[in-house]
Amino acid sequence: MTKFMLARRCLEVATDTLGTAANTLAPRLSAAGPFGWMKQYHTLPGGVRSPGRPYSTQTDSRKSATQGFDDGDRPPVDPEAVHADLLRRLTKLYEQEVARELIVPPFKRALLYGEKAAVRDQVGDFTFIQLYEAVKRLAAQISKCCAVPLNAKYPADLLEYYIKDSDASLLLTTPEFLPLAEPLAAKLQKPLLVVNHDLIHTNGDVAGGTTNGGDAAASMADVVSYLDPTRENLLQLNDTLVVESALNGEFYRDANALILYTSGTTGKPKGVVLSYANLDAQLRALAHAWQVSATDSVLHTLPLNHVHGTINALNLPLAVGAKCVMLPKFDSSSVWSYLLNVNMTTKERVNVFMGVPTMYGLLIREYDSVFGKNARMCDYVKTHCKNKIRLMISGSAPLPGNIFARWNEITGHRLLERYGMTEIGMAISNPYVQDGEQRSRKQGCVGMPLPGVSVRIVEQESGRTLTLEGRENEGFWKSGAADSSSKQQEETIAGQLYVKGRSVFREYWQKPQETASEFDADGWFRTGDTARYESGTIRILGRTSVDIIKSGGFKLSALEIETALHEHPDTSDVAVLGLPDETWGQRVVAVISLRDHVAAESFSIPKLLVWLEQKLPKQAIPKEVRLVGEIPRNAMGKINKRELIDRLYGDSTATATPTPPANSTAGDGKP
Repeated sequence: MTKFMLARRCLEVATDTLGTAANTLAPRLSAAGPFGWMKQYHTLPGGVRSPGRPYSTQTDSRKSATQGFDDGDRPPVDPEAVHADLLRRLTKLYEQEVARELIVPPFKRALLYGEKAAVRDQVGDFTFIQLYEAVKRLAAQISKCCAVPLNAKYPADLLEYYIKDSDASLLLTTPEFLPLAEPLAAKLQKPLLVVNHDLIHTNGDVAGGTTNGGDAAASMADVVSYLDPTRENLLQLNDTLVVESALNGEFYRDANALILYTSGTTGKPKGVVLSYANLDAQLRALAHAWQVSATDSVLHTLPLNHVHGTINALNLPLAVGAKCVMLPKFDSSSVWSYLLNVNMTTKERVNVFMGVPTMYGLLIREYDSVFGKNARMCDYVKTHCKNKIRLMISGSAPLPGNIFARWNEITGHRLLERYGMTEIGMAISNPYVQDGEQRSRKQGCVGMPLPGVSVRIVEQESGRTLTLEGRENEGFWKSGAADSSSKQQEETIAGQLYVKGRSVFREYWQKPQETASEFDADGWFRTGDTARYESGTIRILGRTSVDIIKSGGFKLSALEIETALHEHPDTSDVAVLGLPDETWGQRVVAVISLRDHVAAESFSIPKLLVWLEQKLPKQAIPKEVRLVGEIPRNAMGKINKRELIDRLYGDSTATATPTPPANSTAGDGKP
């Protein structure tokens, strides 16, 4: 218990939560000894660092994690048998907590997977028990602190906004980001904690992650079982098991876990408070729907400050005992190397990839450059991806039809699109199993509600509603063959999209009025998106505020117009805007960037409009087309259309119709 108590006191001192020290028996924190992985700074104005204060002792008043549980017979004496019996009893303990509708978070489940490889990064492989013991050292999981992951690529003023808005009491960073974090800590007078890979060292003199291709699992097996009481991970008190450095299921059922900030594409970023229960609901639904298991290995290239990167691609595989191969950043050449197992050992191979549409576009460009002219390589890529890669997922932004089709041509995979938000996690998904018209992945569609999620589409004008329920082992989510007796809704409806379920967030951080305004009287969350249900699937038409364009009495989807524009062979990226217009209410404006080999001077906008007449109804043909060098997107591939409008047009959109700028053309003015 000694190391656990010291770790807990370290965090409490760093976060400035302790009162007057009870005594001074605990050692001071230093770079030497068992705490070499951590340095603590109280950064004063002007960048002067002051050392941490002495630590106090505090009674550990935690409730036993197994109180009220029957975990079976006492274990036998043989060490291997003891380990197996403890693992059995631990599994039973967790199952009993789940049966009582309590929460067993991913870091607590890590004890079930022990010496199995959990994460591989540029340093080496790290096992589940190494990650667990690292978490134990930080002791954050037993505090009432919420983690607020940030992106080091964001500008300093935005990071400052997040830190101040979340009322953070401690900044945590790694050495490579210290030049960014230290000035922020000094300016905001926040304590700063710097950790490195030594944090993941397992116990005493045992080395941490294995490097240079070493065997991570072997480092533990020759020392002592990770469930042995001397490791202080699992203790036995009065014939009951106590999971060390974790609290009971009641705590995690009620406690908050994360604050993730919205992308801010339609307003100022808000902190979304997600509880352990929210995360548990998301992870259980996705594990079932996408059939994620301990045999999977996920290639991770996403930012860790969004749901896609931190929950879908990281916590989901870790929660089920799968492995994450972490790349420091997205690089199309590196991703292809992993997808094709180029010079990879068995433990480096991956079978699941999650990305955003921009990533898939860059991968296609890399493919055309490297493999496109070699027929044998093209055949190999398709055969390998079909046979060795189990699942490929696209999300965070609409997937253009040309990328969907081209990726299927290259790899044999129909990308699985899904729909989610920071506030609700993943709510709707295309099926993993494709066995006919009822369960198939259709381009531009996001599927049906995930298990445990309810979706409602409300047609504002008529008041008509359609409610769809996601249920485990029914319809889309039946594990075996499709149930021919299950009937899909025949009606077609378009309107506001509402969501309800255990995965829906608790609140916006310190914004009670904004929180209340996002829910209706029956507790449904207003997503702010418009959706259409037809032919057994849901299609997202876009953000109601910026993607639904009301022009000449018609409601037009900017996303559907963008899908058509993406199919043109000369377009590289597109954004469709709705701008105020005295005649039509709003007019459709297409902002286009061209492929590298296409010169703006030779590109014919009138020919583009004629081409679009074969793809779109007349009222959806853009009234104006504007060519730009590049359309700005954030790290998740999203376009902030309000910022784009302001950047291109300034305040002129608030008044009269502006004159079409150079490299643009107006339409013929007919609805």
